[in-house]
Amino acid sequence: MNLSRAYPLFNEYYYQHRTPFVKTFHTHPQYEVYYFHQGRCDYLIGDRVFELKPGDAIILNGMTLHGPIVDRESEYVRSMFSFYPEVVRSFQRALGPLNPLRPFEAPSNRPIRLEGERKKEMEDLLRRIDKYYRSPSPVEFNRFLLAFFDLLWFLYGEHGKAAEQPAEETEPGRADKERNVRAVIDWIERRYREPVTLDLLEKNVYMSKHHLSRIFRELTGTSIIEYLYKYRIHQAKIRFSQNRSSTVSDVCRDVGFTSLSHFSRLFKKFVGMTPEQYRKKVQPQWLEPSAFRLPTLEAVPDTSNDR
Repeated sequence: MNLSRAYPLFNEYYYQHRTPFVKTFHTHPQYEVYYFHQGRCDYLIGDRVFELKPGDAIILNGMTLHGPIVDRESEYVRSMFSFYPEVVRSFQRALGPLNPLRPFEAPSNRPIRLEGERKKEMEDLLRRIDKYYRSPSPVEFNRFLLAFFDLLWFLYGEHGKAAEQPAEETEPGRADKERNVRAVIDWIERRYREPVTLDLLEKNVYMSKHHLSRIFRELTGTSIIEYLYKYRIHQAKIRFSQNRSSTVSDVCRDVGFTSLSHFSRLFKKFVGMTPEQYRKKVQPQWLEPSAFRLPTLEAVPDTSNDR
């Protein structure tokens, strides 16, 4: 079994994709890494359009309207993956004091121009991810995770260099909308196991539920409740991957559903198979966060007198 595909790290993934682009401009709640390999392409981020060159990387929190404007007369080659930040946060303490997601959470995004050795390193990282992502080996699946985190740290450093450039102005009020939607998402990710209603969000985010619903759909393309359901189903997939002995009923309750039939119906809608089918398919082979911790060096006994 291909464990990396069974483990729900990437929401969407492709490497050196060459088929014509068909999506319109879009938003989504997942974080995204995009890399431009070849072609002629402009890229919309919010209210700005950037001319891309091969070697440009873009990192997004997903809530800003974005998408390519492709010259179809030339071959358009790109790599992209999106992921739920909660997966990365589960490793946070093991990775040290820096937050690898900080570049994705910046108030504005722009392409990062990579040239020379930096461009080569980025492409090597993407090549490693793709190599191990497609491997059925449990060992190489863990190497896939290590390559993914290596890429995040590389982008962390490159984003810091790009941030030294002058900031671009954004659409008036856009930053406030993104901040409010991020507050809703953060609250859901902390409290998804509990009953969640629009009235409850209104009290905790201190904003009208009608206004919240409107700007959430505007920026993410989905409703608050649908995002909650998708997030709960994503958490259920993680639990099945971590512990194959978990029952469907246990996972249903653990991720916040009170109705097993409702959980099963939504799981099949979003995943394409029933929870029981998915549970039987996956195995708990993901890399534990503790594997990232450096070994503790034990004191070496003094043997100078042992002669």
